[in-house]
Amino acid sequence: MEQEYFQQSNITRQLPDGRLMPRRLSNDARDKRSFENFYPIHFRDRRFWLPLAVILLSLNVVWWRLPLLHTKMLQGAITWQITPLLCYTISTALGMALMMIQNFRSLTSYVFFAISILFTFSSLIQSRHEIFVLLLILCLFLIMIQQLWLGLQNVLGLLLMSILATYTVPIAIFYVQNNYVTQRFIVQLLPMLFGFIFFFTPIIMPNPDGRKLSILTLGLFWVILFSHQVGINTIFIILCSILAFTLQFVKAKLGNWQNMGYVLLQAIAMLLLYR
Repeated sequence: MEQEYFQQSNITRQLPDGRLMPRRLSNDARDKRSFENFYPIHFRDRRFWLPLAVILLSLNVVWWRLPLLHTKMLQGAITWQITPLLCYTISTALGMALMMIQNFRSLTSYVFFAISILFTFSSLIQSRHEIFVLLLILCLFLIMIQQLWLGLQNVLGLLLMSILATYTVPIAIFYVQNNYVTQRFIVQLLPMLFGFIFFFTPIIMPNPDGRKLSILTLGLFWVILFSHQVGINTIFIILCSILAFTLQFVKAKLGNWQNMGYVLLQAIAMLLLYR
């Protein structure tokens, strides 16, 4: 009788596809991500290549837009010395795209993060010790956040990833081009920081906790946005953020394309913000 009871109990805790139902009251990242249903990855499938390409381009737009604008304002010149950083950002963005597409369980992404680490040992980067350390920390963290036993797929991981993604690559680009960093440039990065926090909330926390948190992060993003600038572009940025917030509730139809949507909307918002 007891054996039949436990068998019946396990059956009632199964999802329609046979997986065990996640525990609602749990801090385990595996229980928080199990409800997500992504398309299987096939290298000849456009559902793999299109999100990969869009996330790659979008992340590079987010990282490069502001540093290049400030360099142009300071009448600086874009030189070949930026090449190792360009290779670094492409490799890191590819790793992050694979990480998002494969639900933070991508072994292939480790290869690209390792390539990014190799680029940090370029003499043009390594000679600037602070930049070398910042870029190295970002790659190591992107590997760590995929380790479920570390429990970084939560608010702490979201904050750390947003801070690192904002204050590593853009500062590195600006510093390599100009050999210094201005206080104004660092202040200008605040909207990008809160943009990463908001748009990456449903990526790192695709669960009811993340949807609740996104209400707060959306409000904070708007506060920083209005303190930064108010104009016609602000309306379109708000529309992008509302669309990103809405995407959290239609994931069953979008599947593997959902994370691509968040990053693409973030890139559009940053293009409209930094002009």
